[in-house]
Amino acid sequence: MSEDAKADLVNTGSSPWPMFIALGLALSEVGVLFALRPVSVSGLLLFVGSVAGILAESGYVTRSTRSIGAQGIALLVIGSVLILRNQTGMTIRGQSIVIAGVLCFVLLLLRIGYHRLRFGNTNRTSDASESSSD
Repeated sequence: MSEDAKADLVNTGSSPWPMFIALGLALSEVGVLFALRPVSVSGLLLFVGSVAGILAESGYVTRSTRSIGAQGIALLVIGSVLILRNQTGMTIRGQSIVIAGVLCFVLLLLRIGYHRLRFGNTNRTSDASESSSD
């Protein structure tokens, strides 16, 4: 078998993310069904991470952390609406969605803080070197 044929067999171009999206949604619903909030939240986090992975892999976003943060804000809004409707079964789902949204948003804030802490000093030194000579 030639090297090109082996490379074609190895790189199929398929992505594992759709499987994780389906698994995340299934875990989320199982957690809601059996009132297991950690299972539901972890399923939602798996879903959000998989969507961010698809977006990064396809080139729609350059940083998947921003995508996770945006999805976290969307989850906060959706979960809040479900909680405020106050229907039977919707409050558990809404609470799980809000918890997952808060965790996604916290991840975004931690990433921003880390980025500023690590790269914040380089911007200050370049600004100081650009002083006027008047």
